[in-house]
Amino acid sequence: MNLKTSYLGLELKNPLIVSSCPLTSSVTGAVAIETAGAAAIVVRSIFEEQIRAETAQMDEALADYGTGAALDYLRADLGMRLGPETYIDGLRAIRKAVTIPVIASINCISPDQWVTFARKIETAGADALELNVYDIPQSPDETSDAVESRHLALVQAIRAEIKLPVTIKLSPYYTHALAFTRKLDRLGVNGLVLFNRFLQPDIDIATERLRFEVNFSREQDLRLPLRWVAILRDHLRCDIAISGGVHTSDGLAKGLLVGANVAYCCSALYHNPDTRAVVGGMLDGLTVWMRSHGYADLAAFRGTLRERVLGDGEGFERAHYVKVLSSSHE
Repeated sequence: MNLKTSYLGLELKNPLIVSSCPLTSSVTGAVAIETAGAAAIVVRSIFEEQIRAETAQMDEALADYGTGAALDYLRADLGMRLGPETYIDGLRAIRKAVTIPVIASINCISPDQWVTFARKIETAGADALELNVYDIPQSPDETSDAVESRHLALVQAIRAEIKLPVTIKLSPYYTHALAFTRKLDRLGVNGLVLFNRFLQPDIDIATERLRFEVNFSREQDLRLPLRWVAILRDHLRCDIAISGGVHTSDGLAKGLLVGANVAYCCSALYHNPDTRAVVGGMLDGLTVWMRSHGYADLAAFRGTLRERVLGDGEGFERAHYVKVLSSSHE
């Protein structure tokens, strides 16, 4: 059974990538992931603010993006992250320890002096760079066009800085995702990851304080990226990775059926810390499913469900929307 595929110009032994998480921040974790059978890893993200903080205090680096609770929101996970030089050292060590592709990751908001840090990532041996665009606009006067322009400028700045393949991890909240992703495609991005998961703060009513917890995905969360991969696939030249809700071989197969090049796995490794069981189980399950359907390789079925997911344009989608809601009240 041939599970080989490509992503960002990288030849992969299968379509399963372990995305940015604590497990991908160490040599031990990276080796465990490779041993389990994953095709590539995304090294745990470093924040734009941390890179900028090499020449300024962290609060000064964050000040451009809001005050009060908004700052707390953005700061929440920074203490768990790696510093710039430590990140580069760790990236270099991981690259030497494994043979699978290693994708670096920067969690970023806007183009700034920090983009020069991407050169260090390139020289450290990363095979590609993922820009994890985590942008929560704070001003009511900022338009959606302005937000998109900032993100496009970010891509242009990075493209001018490095020759590495670049992929963008996006949120599902753009006003017109199809139009915006086509702009990214024309700028020469090599891939898109659908979708990013924002940190969602809760409220502790006993202390009347914000409470920050990791927001793990669930299997049903896969439905949103499934539809959007199907919508975007034929309109873009770049590769697409599906992310958010891939917990089993079923989710992996679904992502490929709607046209994804690869699937990202993360939350499943929190639910079950046995890396070999999670990764190996997904790949073994995909192989069994392919064999039962008579597929010899991924190309035989990739994207074949796209038209059935989309249906006959907007009319089909609306008709089924009405049908489902009507039947639920019967």
